[in-house]
Amino acid sequence: MKSKRIITGVILAGGEGRRMGRKNKGLIPFNNLPLIHYVLQQLRPQLDHIIISANEDILTYQGFGFPVVSDQTEWQGKGPLSGILSTSALIPKETDAVLVTPCDTPFLPDNLISTLANALYSQPKYEIAYAATADRIHPSIFLYKPHINSTLSDHLSQEQYSLKSWIFKHNSIKTIFEDEHAFTNMNDMQTLHQNQ
Repeated sequence: MKSKRIITGVILAGGEGRRMGRKNKGLIPFNNLPLIHYVLQQLRPQLDHIIISANEDILTYQGFGFPVVSDQTEWQGKGPLSGILSTSALIPKETDAVLVTPCDTPFLPDNLISTLANALYSQPKYEIAYAATADRIHPSIFLYKPHINSTLSDHLSQEQYSLKSWIFKHNSIKTIFEDEHAFTNMNDMQTLHQNQ
């Protein structure tokens, strides 16, 4: 069920897939379907708009039916923040919050956005709500208010490419989820095979 707020999702599929033999992670088969298929399937009912950040196989990603944006030349190869910056120009003006998630998390929970939104809007000061479970934080999965997109260029210009460094630079709130498995990243082939 959609939130009353307008939420745009950015799915990051622009990584180099170093631990996957430099394969395009979002398109790697998982139970006979590309990994990104599961992310889209899980998030489509929870989102108003979706943008895919990808640097290769653009036509294949466009086949999923959503806009695809490549990293700006200046920031290519600089990590997920460059994908967020590059997609920011396409975020609809009516967007209240932006969800960011990688393309290799096929088990995301049904309450991902509602839980993050409850945390983000629990106090006006919060700008980012990021996912966490009892054992660890999951800084690649977060909801943020789009006005802070204006800080991305400066952050990258200072050669700060870490998602965590950008998240913790802002007023952020850790948002606890119970199911650790829901946030499993298919970071390598071993993890992929163990979960099939």
